[in-house]
Amino acid sequence: MNVRFIDTSIIMNLLEIPYMCDKKDEVKEEFRNAIENGERLVLPISVIIESGNHIAHIADGNMRKEKAESFSRFLEKTAKDDAPWKLFGTGLDKEDLLHIAEDFPEKALTMRMGVGDLSIIRLYNNFIENTPALGRIMIWSTDSHLQGYSKDVSMKRRRDR
Repeated sequence: MNVRFIDTSIIMNLLEIPYMCDKKDEVKEEFRNAIENGERLVLPISVIIESGNHIAHIADGNMRKEKAESFSRFLEKTAKDDAPWKLFGTGLDKEDLLHIAEDFPEKALTMRMGVGDLSIIRLYNNFIENTPALGRIMIWSTDSHLQGYSKDVSMKRRRDR
């Protein structure tokens, strides 16, 4: 089974957030394919926070209201397990925070990477370390600095045994 950690850029395209959905057709097609193929979709809590912040900053008040209402339904479906993804990462601990704090200055300077992205990477790595063999685990993003996170853990886990 393949697992996709959904990045904020994917949510922006799925919800068609103005000026942040430059690949909506491609993303929606890949989303349909992932669901049809039975892939496990993981939604980090940081993506919800970042997405809500982007929506709250839409300049056009009517559009902001429309997208906020759409995002509200998105959150309700997520909370009620009616969405095709599962919420993940609500329990970042002190060790996770220290790891993010250590990486942040360099990543912010060299890659313009924020704490949201670093938390997704941390959760992705934790998931790989703590989950039995599945298949391919990836961060699904349109952002180039997150696209390289993909790993086939089925072979790794068999060797670890």
